[in-house]
Amino acid sequence: MKKNTTKVQPPQILEREYGRYLIKAGILNDTVLARAFPKPPSKFRHLIAEASGDTPEDAIERLIAELEKLRSDRRSLRRADPALAMGVPTPDEYADALRSLSPSPRLLGILHDHALSRRRGRYLADLAWENEYSSVQDILTAYEKLGTDILKVIEPDEVVKSGLSIIMPFEAGADPTAKNVGTLQPELQDAVLDLLGSERRSE
Repeated sequence: MKKNTTKVQPPQILEREYGRYLIKAGILNDTVLARAFPKPPSKFRHLIAEASGDTPEDAIERLIAELEKLRSDRRSLRRADPALAMGVPTPDEYADALRSLSPSPRLLGILHDHALSRRRGRYLADLAWENEYSSVQDILTAYEKLGTDILKVIEPDEVVKSGLSIIMPFEAGADPTAKNVGTLQPELQDAVLDLLGSERRSE
């Protein structure tokens, strides 16, 4: 005897882009949820925030409000820095930006090496040699671009004279290589070590 079968439709997932986030909303375990992730080309699938609602559209609107509150809360926690009128991004802001940007393995590698030195810093010439950069200037150029990209993610309407100040602390107008030793912003150190671990990479 032939049994009647009913084809079950997969739950509908709504997607919406909001700033640097990709929001997905649908029903999970009888609960309407909206979740925010870094949007492509990010290689990370890290959950940023979530919210529930009566409908997927309602959940999305509540999630957007939550993302804006999160942004405002993080701004209030920033450390003052004479070179950055907006303040130094928090570790969470740096981490989210790095997830969104997905820097190359080579750049992540040098950031990791640099972060492991903590506040004592590293000789920039040693960093260049160990990570196969042809010069200190090549490192600074890479850091400058990364800092500019991070700023575009965190505060797209802000303007700074140098993206390098997002990566390395130094007084405005000063030469960051004058002492030959450079450190990363402490908050960036925390973000990098949280993402990549506190152990040096094995070759």
